[in-house]
Amino acid sequence: MSRRSILSLAIAALVFGAASARADNVTFSNFTNGSQTVNIALSAPNVPTVEFGSAGGFTASLNGGASFTTYCVDLYQYIWFGAAFGDYSVVNASAHAFANSNAAGDLGKLFSENNIVNNSVSQAAFQIAVWEIAYERSGSYNLANGSATFTGGSAASSGALSLATSWLNGLGGVTNTANLMVLESPGHQDQVFATPVPEPSTYALMAAGLLGMGFVARRRIPRQR
Repeated sequence: MSRRSILSLAIAALVFGAASARADNVTFSNFTNGSQTVNIALSAPNVPTVEFGSAGGFTASLNGGASFTTYCVDLYQYIWFGAAFGDYSVVNASAHAFANSNAAGDLGKLFSENNIVNNSVSQAAFQIAVWEIAYERSGSYNLANGSATFTGGSAASSGALSLATSWLNGLGGVTNTANLMVLESPGHQDQVFATPVPEPSTYALMAAGLLGMGFVARRRIPRQR
């Protein structure tokens, strides 16, 4: 294969990888462990909104791969179950524009606490804690006060709100920070998750890198006369 052909393949792989990274397909199948209802209110400096919603983690699949659990960090847009959304990209949580500037670090602490999340109450508690961290801008986490509040619904009667409060109160003693990724979309809810999921674009970029290295190495080999 000529050097020009190798270079063309490398460029094509890079273009394919970059395009794939900008347009990942994500499917949400259902709540992972059920959900609880809760009253949600965001106030200034957030864009104000009030709604009665369901709190719980989602079972998601990225580019047709294995399922994993995500948590919503976007209360202004929507997703629905069973549909494939092709406008997502995967970024590190530190690069995501959270309303709360401390959110990436504090979410990392929440995920690293090893909280047991295995039913609808604990799943709702975790999601509510994630929302509070993502949107609270008063400087302290309090579900009943501040620029992000969560009250009432079955989350109150089931104990999900109390559980979320206990986890938020414990963040100050957490020293470990989990590595988090965010599924970002311009038209649907952004989602945070703790376990990086391999994606086809990764392999395309790796292939492009190897091809590029091969091309450079080939150029540097002295010719025999």
